[in-house]
Amino acid sequence: MNRLIPAAIVALALAGSAAAQAAGTCTVIVNGHPLDPGAAACDDGQNVLLSAQALNECLGISVVPPEGGAPWTVRGFGHTILVRAGATAYSVDGLMQSAQVAPELRDDTLFVPLAMVEGTFELRSTVQRDGEATVWALSGPGSSVLDIREGRHEDRVRIVLDVERPTGVRWTLQDGLLTLELPASPGSQMASAVRLVRPEDELVEQIRQGPTGSGSTRIEIVHRSPAPPEVFSLPDPPRIVVDLLRSAEPAAPEPPLQPVRPLPAAAGVLESRNFTTPRGPVRVHVMDVDPRCTAIEVRPALAAGALNGRAPLTQIVRQSGAWGGVNGGYFAQNGAPLGMLVINGEWVRDPYDGRTVLGITQDGKLLMDRLSFDARVTFAGHGWQQLSAINRGHEETDTLVLFNRHWGSTVEGAAGRTRLVVDASGVVTAKICDGMSAAIPPRGFVLSGIGRMAASLDLVEVGCAVTVDLATTPRWPALAQAIGGGPRLVKDGQKHITASPERFRPDVYAGVAPRTAIGITAAGRLLLVVVDGNGQRCGMTLDELASTMIKLGARDAMNLDGGGSTTFVADGRLINGPSDGAERRVANALLIYITDRLAADGG
Repeated sequence: MNRLIPAAIVALALAGSAAAQAAGTCTVIVNGHPLDPGAAACDDGQNVLLSAQALNECLGISVVPPEGGAPWTVRGFGHTILVRAGATAYSVDGLMQSAQVAPELRDDTLFVPLAMVEGTFELRSTVQRDGEATVWALSGPGSSVLDIREGRHEDRVRIVLDVERPTGVRWTLQDGLLTLELPASPGSQMASAVRLVRPEDELVEQIRQGPTGSGSTRIEIVHRSPAPPEVFSLPDPPRIVVDLLRSAEPAAPEPPLQPVRPLPAAAGVLESRNFTTPRGPVRVHVMDVDPRCTAIEVRPALAAGALNGRAPLTQIVRQSGAWGGVNGGYFAQNGAPLGMLVINGEWVRDPYDGRTVLGITQDGKLLMDRLSFDARVTFAGHGWQQLSAINRGHEETDTLVLFNRHWGSTVEGAAGRTRLVVDASGVVTAKICDGMSAAIPPRGFVLSGIGRMAASLDLVEVGCAVTVDLATTPRWPALAQAIGGGPRLVKDGQKHITASPERFRPDVYAGVAPRTAIGITAAGRLLLVVVDGNGQRCGMTLDELASTMIKLGARDAMNLDGGGSTTFVADGRLINGPSDGAERRVANALLIYITDRLAADGG
């Protein structure tokens, strides 16, 4: 909805608008701040174009120049817009669109039509005319700053602002002071938050947060960096990132990685290579392993061995005694996996929402499909009941849930539940109907019922024999390992992206991001693949990832958790460049182990 521009701002903007109009530019106000003359251009007052500098410094949108005939890249919060000077056709997250006016190059500066960016970045525009003068007012969504984090690296300090939602950020630079200002969420209590952070690194003296008189949030970073900062954004979760460099000189080329201790020759190979995308080359790291080889084992792992834990992949590899691996499936904020997980035949989580799962049978055969949970519990003398979930809370009424050791030592008490404690021999040793907590026995489990399922468990006596049949549709017998993710990327050697039926958001499908994927070759080998994520040109769309997996030889392939979670470890060392600048703590992983027998032989 259009709103009137405050009169004081209009007066300030119009003070120099006549000269600006005569020069072929126009007056534009972004989140209450007029742009400098020359930062925008008007097309007969009907269309406005914003310079690359204005997009970056007033909205936090990165504009990357082209290389080798590629288009210009406009990026922010995971969205990628590809434009060419003089062309009205452009793409947003891989989808082609058309605008009335084309981007322009003026003195080697790109000017992008507002129409090409306002929908993607949720900008609202209002136009007001006073005689021959025209004032455009742009505003973006408000957001709260949830947290301020610091990451220390050899060549830089990275400041990360965790924000409530994607938003535009204005930044200005003075000697030793970087100021960021973003519109606050209307009515949010955090809009008036005051914060003082004193980082441990001497490059940053302090970070101050406080409200402004105009309803915005201001972040001031007092620093000693000799180089201009790099300000950009990252998605999932939304973050505004500031990189402060330690030196004004270009970073020296990194020394080549020392050779990693290879996998046994019969088991697999490791390689890194470049793949071409419309945005330029992207580094891709690949482990090609044979899960049937007795020299290695392939299996998932939980961070710290706990359902709700999170840790960097290098730590998971080290604590698990693995050689390497990749990050695994999606997870909740507390670290609980959001997909199927089976480790050494023990079920940690059931399939999630019909999404794609990788399975490994006891003889090393690889499986991939969209699965649904199809398990039942049989009570001797009482018949059977359908099992609803494993190690999840009761998300609906009339459900039956199994809790094993991965949940923890105890299932907390709750009214309206009936719990049966079943020991390792499959016999009910206790029935709890009074809302008290239930201890999970060693190698046993607890069954919890609510609604009609609670009434069914009330009929079961202590001493009853219980049998649990954990299965899926389609059936996967002799299942040893499983890890869920999604969506599917490749089926029978052809692209088969199931983002919609697996209910993934459009930005997951079309957005450009670092990626982790796994594939199965026609020979039954397993591909563990990571698309690098460090830099403004990083990542792929899922369509590009599917094409890459086919080129690598995948007959079937699926996506895993990506973005800042994407990590690739070989011989205990981090190989890729995480997009956060450092490893994100993840909940689970798919790891490669060199067997004890081979290690003992020096293999």
